[in-house]
Amino acid sequence: MRLLEEIRTERLRRLLRVPGTAAAQEAYEGEGAGEGIIPFARFLRVERVEIGGDRWLLHEGEGIILRQDAAAFRPPNPRRRLTRSREDPPYRAWLEVDLAALSRNARRVAKHAAPARFVPMVKADAYGLGAVEVARALDGLEPYAFGVATPPEGAELRRVGIERRIVVFAPSATAEISQLLEARLESAALSLASFAKLEAGARAASTRIPAHLEVDTGMGRAGLPAAEAGAWTPEVASILARGGATLASVYTHFHSAGTDPAATSLQLTLLRRAAAILEEAGVEVPFLHAANSDAVMGDPQYHLGLVRPGIYLYGGRRGAGAAGALADPESVARVRAKVLEVRDLAPGSTVSYGATYTTESGERLATVGMGYADGLPWRLSNRGQALIRGTRVPIRGGVCMDVTSVDVSGAPGVEAADVATFLGRDGGEEIALADFAETAGTIEYEVLTAIGRRLPRHYVGGPADAADGSR
Repeated sequence: MRLLEEIRTERLRRLLRVPGTAAAQEAYEGEGAGEGIIPFARFLRVERVEIGGDRWLLHEGEGIILRQDAAAFRPPNPRRRLTRSREDPPYRAWLEVDLAALSRNARRVAKHAAPARFVPMVKADAYGLGAVEVARALDGLEPYAFGVATPPEGAELRRVGIERRIVVFAPSATAEISQLLEARLESAALSLASFAKLEAGARAASTRIPAHLEVDTGMGRAGLPAAEAGAWTPEVASILARGGATLASVYTHFHSAGTDPAATSLQLTLLRRAAAILEEAGVEVPFLHAANSDAVMGDPQYHLGLVRPGIYLYGGRRGAGAAGALADPESVARVRAKVLEVRDLAPGSTVSYGATYTTESGERLATVGMGYADGLPWRLSNRGQALIRGTRVPIRGGVCMDVTSVDVSGAPGVEAADVATFLGRDGGEEIALADFAETAGTIEYEVLTAIGRRLPRHYVGGPADAADGSR
């Protein structure tokens, strides 16, 4: 047996064409690349990049694509993936995603919502955390489907071997219908016109597309008006009779599930009435669904046949559940960056663009390698905090594009290469997602989805590490 030390680009491309393979040995041998194995050492360091429209895992830089430390050799561990990297990633800033915590959050949803099935929303690259790795981590929990916003998002999951149902919930342009069909995606039907186009496109391709009919019960942005169900039901039946589409579900979007129980209850009533009118006309409705994260955490009457959790899976909406309902989620994301240098400033020194902060006494500032181009909101200038060595340190001056200054006068011993945590836990302290959002004057969803693409996603844990007795 020999230890493979280097793999050039072309070999790695072949290696990773095996969809959904968790162990490098299986992928390597499955491609018939020759003798030897690639051990899953904890020092394996790779990057996800796009080549020719496909996403591959490559070691950063040219030349050596993947390097192994011979001293760290051990047999492949199927509980690890190629995207694992060491505890001290070789980045100036990164987003750490705890796949074990993610899986535990999903298990809680599945258990709490049963017998309803769950549809994890992985749109917008899984709220910025990485749709491919998130979907792979959740696939073993047997979700009914994955929810995305656009055909390319769904097609990306297909390319990496996700075979479960994938539903595109946002409107699709006529030109995108072929993408839906090619990737075997299901689609929302947001109007009679869009439903007819979906059906016609599928029929022209000699196939059938599962459609999810949206009913507008108060959101106002899309869907067939609930109050006019009697008028549009015959046309829905007519479109289905043409043979190019099947009805997979009827659903709506709650607009205030976490804040207005009366409005949410009314929306549920309107959805049920519309579904009843369809069924009275002979249209079978396989599933009704409406519950987003807030509704999943609330009254079980909202669970219906399917639930569509999103932000809860990723650690958001703590404290939003009713008493005795679904437990708060675990934190999944940590935003971290390294201290680049530490400097002592004399009293009266100014800091950052606009000189918006002036030191009153001698202060020690650390320059941290993360700025607003990485997703640290400019609105945190002179307001936000970071954690270094388990101590809260305030942001001083304006957040810059690439770096940010923090006051480490109260955190003795801070030096270059220390790690600052802007979101998540460090030691006994935590900057929670909700607190981060409140300080920045925004919402949890925007915090995660705004994390810059130049921040590598560093994955820790996994489904096999997520046992918590929640099932």
